[in-house]
Amino acid sequence: MRVIFCLEKNMASWFSEGTVTVNNGNTVVTGVGTKFSNCRSGDMFVGPDNGVYQVINPSSDTSVSISPAYRGANASGASYGIVPVNGYPKALADAVNLMVQQWGATLAGLGPVSSMAVVPFANGGTGTTTKAAAKVALDLGTASAKNFGLTNGDLIPAGVLSGMFSNVAPDAYQMDRPGEPGQQGAFYKFLNNGSSSGLSYSTLIRIPYNVGYEAQIFIPVSQGTGSLLFRTTPGAAGTFGPTYSVYHTGNTTRGSGGALSAASPILRIADVSASERRDLQEESFLPAGEWGVANDEARGVIVERLGVGEYRVTGSLGLALEGWRTQDPHSPDGGRALGITESEQADGGAVVIRLFKQRWTLTDDGEMVPGRGAPMDVPPNSWIDVRLEMPKVDTPPPLRSTEE
Repeated sequence: MRVIFCLEKNMASWFSEGTVTVNNGNTVVTGVGTKFSNCRSGDMFVGPDNGVYQVINPSSDTSVSISPAYRGANASGASYGIVPVNGYPKALADAVNLMVQQWGATLAGLGPVSSMAVVPFANGGTGTTTKAAAKVALDLGTASAKNFGLTNGDLIPAGVLSGMFSNVAPDAYQMDRPGEPGQQGAFYKFLNNGSSSGLSYSTLIRIPYNVGYEAQIFIPVSQGTGSLLFRTTPGAAGTFGPTYSVYHTGNTTRGSGGALSAASPILRIADVSASERRDLQEESFLPAGEWGVANDEARGVIVERLGVGEYRVTGSLGLALEGWRTQDPHSPDGGRALGITESEQADGGAVVIRLFKQRWTLTDDGEMVPGRGAPMDVPPNSWIDVRLEMPKVDTPPPLRSTEE
């Protein structure tokens, strides 16, 4: 095969001008437009039958004798070829020498690998003869046989659809249609798309149970909300129930007596520097002047002391419009009240809080009734809780959609 390769590479040096006439069993080849005088005895004649014959006597440009006699069918005006054999040993040697120059170092570098039927791991192979055994030898595990994609059994590429390992979560759609096959359970975001959840600008975790049944967890990213909400399909397939809020340290507050209540914007009035309560500035509460601390939602309010037991709060819209507004200071153990508070709100939103000692009065029926006594400052072991109404937080700008 290597000799044939060399011959094929030198096809351009064959004599093939004109055409020939050959007859079966005849040793004479007659040519038209040929130059047989350029060939020599011993050269090879390749006839129309692709048979190889030896040139015996090139008597003229148009006649040459071959041996053995022509074995193919009679042919006239046929193509042929004469191979000048005398020059081919050198051409073959040159070709082999060129191959050695190009590949000799590479072949030598293979070392024992060149003769190994199975290449061991130490020499760059797997030491095995099957794909399954090679995976075991290379410790590839089952993931090596998986495809990337979204079909069941595929490996999901990072950040695609799952929202994990990505700086921008994919957009949620059909979020009011539980368990729809159009969007799998994963981490998403949505802007202001009119969801029945009543939320906007939020992250979303979708947890499908089956078609028509799903749980969803919302974590709004609007500034100052600190909310965690969820909803489920309580019974009817395809229909979500109400969206519920989860109470946590960011949206609840403990009164001075330890009682837990729903938060919102909360202000605690106390002498911050002289307070004996280490929990006065717990969680998100930060100083709001020398006589108060406020949580995240009440950030920006200021408390100033006007006199004994009298404090003015500015920076809010006033007291809360619904629910509780003020809570009297209590002893740290959750016991008795340490005073009685009164509140007064001005038209501009400023709030004045007053604290009085408890004065007990004996009624004609023999009952002890608490009443307002002399003004007093907040005791160092307690505080006054005030629930406020704050300006609405601006909605954050829309995030760029990943579907654009």
